[in-house]
Amino acid sequence: MIFKNIGVIKHRKKDPDFKCADNLTDYLSDISDKINQNIDIYCSEKYSLEDLYEICDVLIIFGGDGSILKIAPAASKRNIPVIGINLGRIGYMSEIETNETYLLENIFNNNYIIKNRMMLDVEIIKSDGEILQAGTALNDAVVTHGVLAKLIETELSRGGVKITDYRSDGIIAATPTGSTAYSMSAGGPVIDPDIECFCVTPICPHSLVNRPLIFSCGSVLEIRNKNADSGVYLTIDGQVNIKLEENDIVKIKKSEYYAKFISVKKRGFFDVLREKISGGF
Repeated sequence: MIFKNIGVIKHRKKDPDFKCADNLTDYLSDISDKINQNIDIYCSEKYSLEDLYEICDVLIIFGGDGSILKIAPAASKRNIPVIGINLGRIGYMSEIETNETYLLENIFNNNYIIKNRMMLDVEIIKSDGEILQAGTALNDAVVTHGVLAKLIETELSRGGVKITDYRSDGIIAATPTGSTAYSMSAGGPVIDPDIECFCVTPICPHSLVNRPLIFSCGSVLEIRNKNADSGVYLTIDGQVNIKLEENDIVKIKKSEYYAKFISVKKRGFFDVLREKISGGF
């Protein structure tokens, strides 16, 4: 695939004077001259995200994992691949660091691959039957208590068949990509993203037997909120936060869309895991 319309999504907080982003746009202009190919660059301070989704062939995202989680699901619905430049701490999803922007030349000479990452569609079924489209998760959908630190009660089902009840701080439904995030911190397994499945991990369950569960990608899961108080929330990728009422059901299934990540380094999933997460393998 030949990329001609490049979107650069800047990060005002982590790059306040846009020095890193401006250096990148200058470098992309140099690449355009070097390969004798016209490259049009569109920057986020001049164009809205919706405009960039309509115009661009690829998006280069400055920031950390939060920035990528915000952009990648929406970009996937336009079939737009993304590549992250880390301005955060770990930057687990970012492909390159700010001192590695020279590697971006690879995307103009076909020396790259695109990695597809499974996502989850999440909706809320209200007690009166109303269905609300909550969003699409690249990492995870989490049901947990809000301000107060207290146990919540949830019921997990698959395809309408009850599996178990949880009394816990919450429950996480994670993709393989999200298995190295909140789910892993809660004791969930690390899942190779080449495996299409998802994992449900209870957060600090008040039980001796509750363990993480792995489900096939064709499963449809329902998490019912059994709490009478209104302090329970659904959070999607740490970006969307929705209050749940008693007997609301969070329905989770595999999305038809895949997040598309450009890789310009010859490294695999476990290379990244070992490099980015200290105390690993």
